[in-house]
Amino acid sequence: MIKKGRHHYAWIIAFAGLIVSGGIGIFTSCLGIFVKPVCENLGFLRAQFTMCGSISMIVCVVLMPFFGTLFKRFGFKRIAIISAVICGLILMGYSISSELWHFYVLAFVCGLFMNGFGIMAVGILVNKWFTDKKGLATGIAFSGSGLLAAILIPIANRFIELNGWRWTYRFLGCAALVILVPVILFIVKDKPEDIGLESYRISKNTNLDIKPGSSQERSPGRGTADMGITRNEAFRTVSFWLLAAGVMGITLCQAGPHIHTISFLSDIGYSIAFASIISSAYFVFLTGFKVFMGLAFDRLGSLRGSMLIGGACVVFPIFALLAAFPVFPWVYALVLGLASSGATILGPILSANFYGKKDFSKIFSVISMFSHIGVVISSPIYGAIFDITGRYSLAWVLSIGAGIVVCICLFGAYRTSKKIMFTHFL
Repeated sequence: MIKKGRHHYAWIIAFAGLIVSGGIGIFTSCLGIFVKPVCENLGFLRAQFTMCGSISMIVCVVLMPFFGTLFKRFGFKRIAIISAVICGLILMGYSISSELWHFYVLAFVCGLFMNGFGIMAVGILVNKWFTDKKGLATGIAFSGSGLLAAILIPIANRFIELNGWRWTYRFLGCAALVILVPVILFIVKDKPEDIGLESYRISKNTNLDIKPGSSQERSPGRGTADMGITRNEAFRTVSFWLLAAGVMGITLCQAGPHIHTISFLSDIGYSIAFASIISSAYFVFLTGFKVFMGLAFDRLGSLRGSMLIGGACVVFPIFALLAAFPVFPWVYALVLGLASSGATILGPILSANFYGKKDFSKIFSVISMFSHIGVVISSPIYGAIFDITGRYSLAWVLSIGAGIVVCICLFGAYRTSKKIMFTHFL
């Protein structure tokens, strides 16, 4: 059975991905609200406390290639449900922690399982269900993390004011379980063949008409599942390592800022309430840009889409340096939202476009590993810069330089990938 068009179950999978990524956002996007209250209550330095996120990410990074193999063998559903339940309980565990090592141990355990329902997992799921419109589907599936964070951050901040940070951890843990478990159990299907379908495509024609960098560019991975190159073959290309460096640079630029935004704005004189509104606005912008950039990659091609994101990485720190003027926190949040959209959607789209479907889960698992390395490095660097200098100014300057490197790497990855496209996909 082949079902095409807007009623294809693939679109339900895309929206299920949106809900799952919303659950991911609880673990990654909402935890910045705890930096000040936990550090002030328990006497931790910001760099010390934000190491919790880095510990989780380090464990994720080490295990990503392993999870890529697991997903290829066992599928999404069985791994995701176990992982989601354990990580939800970990959030509740933070609420009874009183020593730094308590947080570190729980963060380590959380890192063991976050790959099971994380961005890499959702990206692999979407790639199985979509041949055409993959950019739009990826944008929809990943938009949930920003959308739910925009809703939960002001609620959680108010919850901290009324009930303290410990009860807020419990609230978020319960929210994660309620959001993730039903969707994974009852809506998600591992692959189209499980319900008698093929992956979504506009037509059966699999002939490629690639005009690199233009709106007519097509995914080299469309067509049969064996089109593309293996992970070992990808490792031998310059394109792969430039892409890996590029996605790592994006998360290096954006992960620290979104964790430290509320602290940064309150430090320069804004109220916590205003800083929380800006943080929520950032997640609203991020949600919109994930969908917009998914469409942009479908219509503009890999090169132009990549340069939009790379350019945003260069520009948003400039507005942070000007944030003392009331209009610029809003502009900062807007452009940071555009830059941050690349942290999730760019990796799976370009991995499929450059290297195909043949070994996608294994290739993308390594690209995701590099993306998470940026997360591991970024937030502690921002915290350490504040602890040493008493301000974030140096961090913004370093981010501008990192954004320039991102643009160079993504441009180089695209240019050197053209030989792969025309050799293996035509």
